[in-house]
Amino acid sequence: MRLRRLVASLLAGAVLAGCTNLDLTDPNEPSTETFWRTAADAVAGVNAVYNGLQNNGTYGRWLVFASDLRSDIGLIKSPWTDLSNFTKFTFTSYDFEVNHDLWQHHYQAIFRANQVIARVPGIAMDAALRDRIVGEAKFIRALLYFNLVTLYGNVPLITTPPQLTDRPATVGPPQLWAQIEQDLTDAHAVLPQAYSGADVGRATWGAATALLGKAHLQQREWSEAEAALKEVIDSGRYDLMANYGDNFTDRFENNVESVFEVQFGDRSFLSAGTRGLNISRMVGPCGPSYCDGRPTRWYVDQFRQDTTVGGQVDPRLDLTIYYNKPGGMDVYGTPFATRYSADTSVLFFKKYGEYYLGLPDQDWDAAINFRVIRYADVLLMEAEALNELGRTAEAYPFVNRVRARVTMPPLPAGLTQAEMRDRILRERMFELGLEGQRWADLARHDLLTPALQTNDAEFQFFVAGKAELLPIPQSERDLNPNVKQNPGW
Repeated sequence: MRLRRLVASLLAGAVLAGCTNLDLTDPNEPSTETFWRTAADAVAGVNAVYNGLQNNGTYGRWLVFASDLRSDIGLIKSPWTDLSNFTKFTFTSYDFEVNHDLWQHHYQAIFRANQVIARVPGIAMDAALRDRIVGEAKFIRALLYFNLVTLYGNVPLITTPPQLTDRPATVGPPQLWAQIEQDLTDAHAVLPQAYSGADVGRATWGAATALLGKAHLQQREWSEAEAALKEVIDSGRYDLMANYGDNFTDRFENNVESVFEVQFGDRSFLSAGTRGLNISRMVGPCGPSYCDGRPTRWYVDQFRQDTTVGGQVDPRLDLTIYYNKPGGMDVYGTPFATRYSADTSVLFFKKYGEYYLGLPDQDWDAAINFRVIRYADVLLMEAEALNELGRTAEAYPFVNRVRARVTMPPLPAGLTQAEMRDRILRERMFELGLEGQRWADLARHDLLTPALQTNDAEFQFFVAGKAELLPIPQSERDLNPNVKQNPGW
């Protein structure tokens, strides 16, 4: 409770630019000067940084809307006009909840990380623990800036606790990527390869190295990406789970495939205030959820373009999507065709729902961790880097390993670099659907264009040179004139 009050006090002082001259000091609460004194304070401080990853604007809800549902694999069917316009690239209220939360919650967590990075080195405590805690905060800060540069492109780069008079200016991707790489290089040097007991789930050496590889990949720095990703693979610490679906329940969390996942509340602690994952609250089947976000028909059809070695549809379809499956599919104990008899053609997302518990309805606060980086992602990124380096033949084993897990046949021999690129992007779409990867994948290869309307009709409203980036919330610009709006908005 003490930490929760401290964090609230710190956030009230300054988040990004929303500062005033009002004295918000509470003499009954600890200040930054009195709090950062012990090892326990350092641990509590970095735990608050992890807590920031659970917010709606980070991994609790809206990131998959900004990535997967804005892309060609998702769309919005919602009476909430601003939300519908968000994925149609036509929204005009830049402060509406989704965009506001994405911005504010990322910077709130960055603010907390900056406190740890600035204050913990001055605490008299075990040096290894101190360095690890700072490394954890740098990893999370890098992850948050990775999301911001991917979604907004140009944002303020804040790396120290702000002063009330600060009005940080927006900077471009080169400076942001440089900071991301530096933070991850620092974290790589001090984070352990694994944890035990209550510390399981904290950022590891593998998480920092994999995210560094992902950062290089997004910048098309193929050689650097390949080297970092190969380091993770060669470490031998990770493997694929035998069952693909085991990655999306609360029964096999922090498993051998997990490189980094956001720890959401165990069901027994939800009533005590620990937050649960509520993505399914927004994108699950109608009735149990709001069903605002849905898969596109094109996405579902793509799963059927290839079959398993036994001639069946890719099994990842049934673990990702609810649909009127021949032979039947239940939606929380009721046959799909019965529950949605008025329109059996409807589609809903299934991944990250609690269908496996046999409950009559979706729990709105699921006790399922969000997988930020899985080993399957690492393997596919390694394949992509190799292919872009002209080493297409070397990419095959990594893609085929991911496909073999779900009994899909090996890729055909003799693919050109362009053909392999397309196959890797498709494999990522099937393997990583609703995991927040699709938008970045399309952006990395300049595939975000109006031509995607053949996959998703919402792209008819996509304006090149504008819609690749989200607009900066107007409230931030009103408070800080140094925050410049993105082109076209």
